[in-house]
Amino acid sequence: MQDKAKILFIVDHLQGGGAEIMTLNLAQKLQERGYDISLLLLENKNNFDHITESFKTFSLNVPADFSRGKLLVNKTLDKNTQSRLSDIINNLKPDYIIVTIWYAFNLLPYLKEYKVKVWAQADLLPPFNKTYNPLKTLRNYYKNNIFKRNFIRLMANQEIITLNKDLEYKYLSLLNNSRVHIVRNGIPSPDDNSSLPKEWDLCFVGRLSPSKQVEHALIAFSQSSLIGKMVIVGDGARKEKLKKIAIKLKIIDRIDFIGWSSDTSYYIRKSKLLLLPSLTEGYPLVIGESLMNNTPVLAYNCSEGVASQFYTEDMKRGLVHLNDIHALKLAINNLIKEPYHIPEDIYLRYSLDTMADHFIKLLN
Repeated sequence: MQDKAKILFIVDHLQGGGAEIMTLNLAQKLQERGYDISLLLLENKNNFDHITESFKTFSLNVPADFSRGKLLVNKTLDKNTQSRLSDIINNLKPDYIIVTIWYAFNLLPYLKEYKVKVWAQADLLPPFNKTYNPLKTLRNYYKNNIFKRNFIRLMANQEIITLNKDLEYKYLSLLNNSRVHIVRNGIPSPDDNSSLPKEWDLCFVGRLSPSKQVEHALIAFSQSSLIGKMVIVGDGARKEKLKKIAIKLKIIDRIDFIGWSSDTSYYIRKSKLLLLPSLTEGYPLVIGESLMNNTPVLAYNCSEGVASQFYTEDMKRGLVHLNDIHALKLAINNLIKEPYHIPEDIYLRYSLDTMADHFIKLLN
C-alpha cells in the first residue's frame, strides 16, 4: 500500500447519528495513517464542519424520494444525478470506495466498475414488530420477502463489512457469493472521563426513531422507584410522539429533551445510567462511549454486537431480555442502587486504532 491512497466515503448525511460519527472517526484515523480522504453526502446536511474541513467533501443532492422512506425498495437515480455521481468519482479517482448507512446503499448499482466495500453499521433487514393481527402478520410476511429480494439485488457479490456475528451469519445465509467480514467499532478515548455531579438518573442518547424504542425507556422509568429525572439526547421524527407519551405517563416534568448535541459525553457523564432499549443494533457506539466515561449501560439483548460488550459476569446485569419492559424496570432499580464494575482496561477494548488496522488489512 502506497502512501496517500485515496478513499471515498459515501454516506447519507452528517447530521449527527452514531453511524455518521463512527464514519468520521474512522476517516480521521485513516487520514492520520496517510490516506487521502474524501466524503460524498447524498444530502447537503453537515453538523461537523469543524471535522470535515480537512477532507474533500461533496454533496450529491439526491431527490428526496431517494433518501426517504423504506430502504429496501427499488430506488433509481435520474440521469442528471447519475452523471454528477460519475463526474465526482472520476475526478477524484479513488482507490477504494466505502459505502455506508443507509440510503447510500442504493447507489451500489451505479458503482459496479469501482472497488467498493459495503460497511453495514446496522441490520439492514431488521425484524418487524411482533403483532397478533393476522392481516398485519400477512402484510409483514409479504414486505419481508420483498425486502429480502431487494437486499439480495443490492448486495449480491459485494464485499461487506459488518459489526457482529449475528449479521455475518444472516447475510451469508442470503448472499451465496458475497464475502462478509466483522470489524468491531472503535472510538477515541475521552479527553476527560473524570466524574461530574449527577444531574440525571437515566440518559438516552441516539436517534429518536422507531427501532430505538425510546418509549420503552419512558415506561420503565415511570414504573421504577426513581424520583429523579431522565435526559433524552437526540432528535428525530418520533420526538413529538415521545413527548405525548411522557405527558400520558405523567412524567413530562421529569424528562429533559435536549435535541441533537455534539457533546453527548457531557450528558452521559452527568447521568447515573444509560439506557439502550433498541429493537435492533449492530455494534452501538454509545455503549463504549458510556462505559469509557464510567457510566454503566442497561440494554436490551437485541444482538451479539450488544451482548459482546457486556463481557464480565458482573456487567451482564446490564443485559435485559428483548422487549421485556418489566425486566427493564427491575434492572433500572437494581443498577441505580448497585452499579456493576466497569473494568479498568475498557479503553483497550474500544481502541479506534485497532479498528483502523482491521480496515486497512481489508483494503490491502
